[in-house]
Amino acid sequence: MKLILVRHALTNDNQSNRLSGHIDSLISEKGKIQIEKITEFLKDIHIDRIYTTTSKRTKDTVKKLAQLKSLEIIENEFLKEISFGDFEGKTFDEIKVEYPNEFQKIINEGYEYKYPNGESLIDSYQRVVKEIDKIILDNKDSTVLICSHGGTIRNLITYLITNSYKYHWNFRIDNASVTILEIEDGFTVINTMNNTNFI
Repeated sequence: MKLILVRHALTNDNQSNRLSGHIDSLISEKGKIQIEKITEFLKDIHIDRIYTTTSKRTKDTVKKLAQLKSLEIIENEFLKEISFGDFEGKTFDEIKVEYPNEFQKIINEGYEYKYPNGESLIDSYQRVVKEIDKIILDNKDSTVLICSHGGTIRNLITYLITNSYKYHWNFRIDNASVTILEIEDGFTVINTMNNTNFI
């Protein structure tokens, strides 16, 4: 099985460093150009299925590609970004000023820190892992594209390569990047990592 992992194109929240996990954020003008380049880059690559999250930014990123390939987009809410809860839409600088105690907890607790009314990184990892196992079972010998989010893609890579969330921050996943993994007999090989050369 081949997994093509695409991070959604640049959004307005990405440009202003605002946390947008489960809330939606519009694709920026630069992001719209990235979508054209992603579409051009992937249009001649064979793809059997396209999954996105329920977030508009992921669907918008591969909508044109799906149309070119006559594929329906399969929306999957379990592949969404981590939920930042009450801190959705805020920057870390704002959190530091408005919620200094919580900001310190973010630093101290790391992977285990649960955003108020949101998730911890471990929560999101477990959610994503459960779902990718199902997708792999459903798509043996296929090429599957998943358009998702930076945190989700890091969760997928750390699970498939290391079987642990502890290497989450070892992988850089830029907006509009393409990462390709090949899975065979329980082994995962990185074909391409965080490719943005086409942008």
